[in-house]
Amino acid sequence: MVEGIKIIEEIPNDWEIVHVFVSNSFIKENALFLNKIQINKNNIIEVSDKLFNTISDTVTPQGVLAVCKQKMFSLNDVLSIKEGFFIILEEIQDPGNLGTIIRTADAAGVDAIFITKGSVDLYNPKVIRSTMGSIFHLPIFTDMDIDNLIEKLKDNNVSTLSAHLKANIYPYQYNFNKAIALLIGNEAKGIKDSTSKKTDMLLKIPMQGKAESLNAAVAAGILMYEVVRQRISKIN
Repeated sequence: MVEGIKIIEEIPNDWEIVHVFVSNSFIKENALFLNKIQINKNNIIEVSDKLFNTISDTVTPQGVLAVCKQKMFSLNDVLSIKEGFFIILEEIQDPGNLGTIIRTADAAGVDAIFITKGSVDLYNPKVIRSTMGSIFHLPIFTDMDIDNLIEKLKDNNVSTLSAHLKANIYPYQYNFNKAIALLIGNEAKGIKDSTSKKTDMLLKIPMQGKAESLNAAVAAGILMYEVVRQRISKIN
């Protein structure tokens, strides 16, 4: 379920919209917007403003929400991408963090995101809002078994790199101009020891001040844009 004009405008044509719910006041003021949506008019359901406020998840609803079918992707197709750029999220719990990482990954040109078992639900309303529509722009796989995923990546010659406080190599010293998967761990516990031991390399973001760690979404953003920097400039 996605809510609000901006995010509904981001829904691609190949994502099926099942229903669009609109409030009485919205339909009077936004007829042109409804004409742009790729949906059978019979699937647009008008409800009272009071009822819409009940089903809305926001404090000040705009009066429009859409119900879309979840889209499935082929793992084999994704892993066949040359010099693929992937993100693995291990047990990320905060909806805002997950949504922000998805939005940043979209901006950075990430080819796919893998979310492991034990993570917050991708379709949590707070996650969807935080993506600002980026949930529709790249393949996202959920409920992944981390051990099986790492093995699958290695079988496809994808290097797995964990952000880890115990690492002694900075991301600026690593060559990202090849197929890679960046692994970001849980906000409180980081990456599990059993997981970090299976990855190819541990990378550490420099911490020059007194803070012991970074927010998961910030750490992910720093690593993603080092990949972007290197790939744009072809630094080895």
